[in-house]
Amino acid sequence: MGSDKTTSDLAGVFHVARRAVEDARTQVDQALREVHEEVAGAREQVALLQEVVRTVTDVDTIKALADPTRLAILRALTRDGLPKSAKELAEDLDQPQTKLYRHLKVLQEAGLIEPAETRVVSGIVETKYRAMQSQVSINPAENLDETREAMFNVIAGSLNDYRDRMLRSVEFDKPEADEEAAKKRGILINLSATISVERADDFQRRLEDLITEFDEFPRDPDGVRVEGLVSWFRPRMPEAAQAPAPEAESA
Repeated sequence: MGSDKTTSDLAGVFHVARRAVEDARTQVDQALREVHEEVAGAREQVALLQEVVRTVTDVDTIKALADPTRLAILRALTRDGLPKSAKELAEDLDQPQTKLYRHLKVLQEAGLIEPAETRVVSGIVETKYRAMQSQVSINPAENLDETREAMFNVIAGSLNDYRDRMLRSVEFDKPEADEEAAKKRGILINLSATISVERADDFQRRLEDLITEFDEFPRDPDGVRVEGLVSWFRPRMPEAAQAPAPEAESA
């Protein structure tokens, strides 16, 4: 009798354990399905985001962009199209997390970013943000006088931010002995020449085509990260320099 009871008890334990394992397996399968659905949804959002190019013309939005930290936040959010929290952005940009909240609010009010998801972490509600466009094009033509200072700050902020990122990379990068390998790590080319208007127009068109091609590349989180800044302008000479020299009076 004792042996039969012991066998019966063990069978009951095994049955309970088997049910627990099956329940745990079901929960894991459900969690994996949810993760796959979230990943598929994120990929779909990234694909849609890569097609959105926003042209900014109003004064308030241009002024919202006239800050290097806000430009850096937008760059970080559009790099791979994935939502990021203030904590993740702070780590990415090497900035204090508390400093970013005000900038996130300004960008959100300008309609440049939006909350993508929220979750509770250690009792605190954490919000992840995503960019509402893959690229921002600024056209101040409608409000030249009101946006002149803001446009100056946008350009200066972009140049300073890129300089800091490139110098940081140079500081921590290991030098390459091979010339071709060194080029893949980064290049810096400063151009200046006087050429025909036709050649300048043609070069600019091809440069814009290359940028469009880059923008259309599918983002790959497992790929190589690249950074770049494209600048092209035709300086206007001061009026005094353009004016012809007065003819010398004859004696």
